[in-house]
Amino acid sequence: MNQRLAALRRLLAVRGLGAALVTDHADVRYLSGFRGDEAVLLASAGQALICSDSRFWAQIGAEVAGFDLVRSEGGDLVGDVLAAWPATDARDELERRLGFQGDAVTYSGYRRLRRRFGGRLVNVGERLSALRMVKDDGELQALRTAAACADAALETVVAAGLRGRTEREVAWAIERAVRSSGAEAVAFATIVAAGANGALPHAIPGDALIAAGDLVVIDMGARLDGYHSDITRTYAVERAGEEERTVYATVLAAQAAGLAATRAGVACRDVDAAARAVIDDAGYGDRFGHGTGHGVGLEIHEKPRVGRRSTERLEAGMVVTVEPGIYLEGHFGVRIEDTVVVTPDGCERLTLAGKELRYVD
Repeated sequence: MNQRLAALRRLLAVRGLGAALVTDHADVRYLSGFRGDEAVLLASAGQALICSDSRFWAQIGAEVAGFDLVRSEGGDLVGDVLAAWPATDARDELERRLGFQGDAVTYSGYRRLRRRFGGRLVNVGERLSALRMVKDDGELQALRTAAACADAALETVVAAGLRGRTEREVAWAIERAVRSSGAEAVAFATIVAAGANGALPHAIPGDALIAAGDLVVIDMGARLDGYHSDITRTYAVERAGEEERTVYATVLAAQAAGLAATRAGVACRDVDAAARAVIDDAGYGDRFGHGTGHGVGLEIHEKPRVGRRSTERLEAGMVVTVEPGIYLEGHFGVRIEDTVVVTPDGCERLTLAGKELRYVD
């Protein structure tokens, strides 16, 4: 945590800021270690403050080191933490610039900050959250374990068969298996999409029975110590037609191309381009609308983005997904996804479930 706070202070120096107000939940946890629901941080060159109400004072005392607790009794966390950041004199108060997170404040909260700081208010939300992009050893261990939990849970459920079960039943079985594997919870609402529903990238599991001949897309993950994993596999129930096999082979080749392009120094958009080129060449380019991947960590979707418009470049220690797909509306869909760690000369897969087309009962 001391290293993380030091990185934030370097950002303050680079941007010429007196302090940063941190209101994004994931960033609060990353910088302080606090796992509760409501807290804000304020960090300057000489102070590190965490503010919360009485529900969390004891928890902060147990979990947080390096931050002084500001006890809020009226629920105005931002107002109370700013009041605990005293000016040394009137001139200092006038000259200080405050960094804030524009995507993590309400409009009324912004107006309030604007009234106090005026032109000395600087949005550093993206730059601050970017501190989380490269993972340290502890984070990588949590991510590896979360991925292993997801692998185990997925295998447990799929091995029991899919035919005759509803999408909703399978999704609930996955949630139970994830918790039984030792994870805190699923990483996000599990997607189980059979047949034509598989052409909906974020389908909501329903009550129709999974039938022989369906392709079933399962997108799921596990959360452990706050860190997420993300994996998608597509299964054939008993059999698959020629078009289904062709599409599956295309997506598998596209994913392999994306993984092969993933290494430190590569532009994120180039990873997307490598996967997309395979799908384009196969004639399905208009059936792959989303990006090829995203960062994973304390949030299931975080920077960097792996897409056509991404401006970021991969660095060793970043954790991203590679997840191309083809979606034939009204018929079926295929997506294959792994969570990987970027290395200097490639990437390390964290999600290790097999990817050859698997026929299940």
